[in-house]
Amino acid sequence: MAVQGSLQGSGRSRILVGVDGSQDGLRAVKYATREAQASGAGLWIVHAVDEAMPVTGLWDLVSTREVLLRAGEAIIAEAVGVAGGLGLPSERVSAEVVFGRPSDVLADLSGGARMMVVGRRSLNGLERMFVGSTSVSAAVRAECPVIVISAASTPHRTGDRKTVAVAVSTWPVHESALGWGIREAVLRKARLRVVHVVPETLGVEGAGFVAAATAGIEEQLAPLREQHPAVPMEVDVRLGDPVDALVEASRTVDILILGIHRDRAPLGGALRGVIAHAHCPVGLIK
Repeated sequence: MAVQGSLQGSGRSRILVGVDGSQDGLRAVKYATREAQASGAGLWIVHAVDEAMPVTGLWDLVSTREVLLRAGEAIIAEAVGVAGGLGLPSERVSAEVVFGRPSDVLADLSGGARMMVVGRRSLNGLERMFVGSTSVSAAVRAECPVIVISAASTPHRTGDRKTVAVAVSTWPVHESALGWGIREAVLRKARLRVVHVVPETLGVEGAGFVAAATAGIEEQLAPLREQHPAVPMEVDVRLGDPVDALVEASRTVDILILGIHRDRAPLGGALRGVIAHAHCPVGLIK
């Protein structure tokens, strides 16, 4: 294990970000750095080296632990440079190379972080179907909120839309997801949008479900409006395919937060579809 820097604070004051040398990993570092700057948290950069990765040919001759460690340190150094370039003080940055399966490493370390940010490599249609096994596996097992970010979803800096969305798929509203959404809205000085999709398969009865869902969500938001008068809150209930509707909603928000139920793993196809095609970072919380 190689460690760089000395992080001020520990535990839940840190934002964990996984890097793998890809551009998506560096985008994750940028997002996590800005989150750290906004919240006052420290940044904890980790690169996991999977020694069990199959190798063939001449690579067998050079894939020693030392070589892998040096490669990981180069990836870490680049990530630390990105964070420093964005103005985060070095004393608030810690970085290390850890040996182990990336999804296992990140999941295990997540218990010591307030948030985890991961990049998702997804370069073509086939890859999008599988979303990125490392990010999804880590997100399912994480003990803290997770933000998944990629080139496909974030080609530009997020934050300009001043809108945080929480997707509601169950009733009552997922309390952890809604609570995180409110905190993000306060931090970003943004509005909160609660999105619910009524399946279009309900046909002519769908309109009635839309009205009922809107009224129910409004009722649940009423006390929260009183507690957070500075946060504009709006309800957006749509009729359509859940994945398509949420992906469309992601075009106009800075982050889309989804609640994960602890007793339902792994992630279902709908959640994976949203993560794969969203136009903004996707937050996952249990």
